Amino acid sequence: MNICCFTGYLTDNPKISVVDDVVLAEFTIVVYTYRRSKNTGEKTRIPTFIQCEAWHTGAETIEKFAQKGTKLTVYASAKNYSKDNRSVIFRVNEFDFCQQDYE
Repeated sequence: MNICCFTGYLTDNPKISVVDDVVLAEFTIVVYTYRRSKNTGEKTRIPTFIQCEAWHTGAETIEKFAQKGTKLTVYASAKNYSKDNRSVIFRVNEFDFCQQDYE
């Protein structure tokens, strides 16, 4: 089974294009993990950048409502996109916009 779930923030505005009359949205989200130092107890934030692509109506919705900094949860499948099989892009199957925290 090839199902991944990530919650993170868009690093930039989605890049929109049309491929064979189908809308494609390409974007990157940053997901943070946290580690605590055993020596100092200090908590550090470690970013991981996830490259995603959404097609059809999903791409159109992301184009309309998402921008840099938007918090998203994406449910995606991993796909190799290079011949060396070391590069992965995640094809978005579903997504949710997360409520933003405002002070």
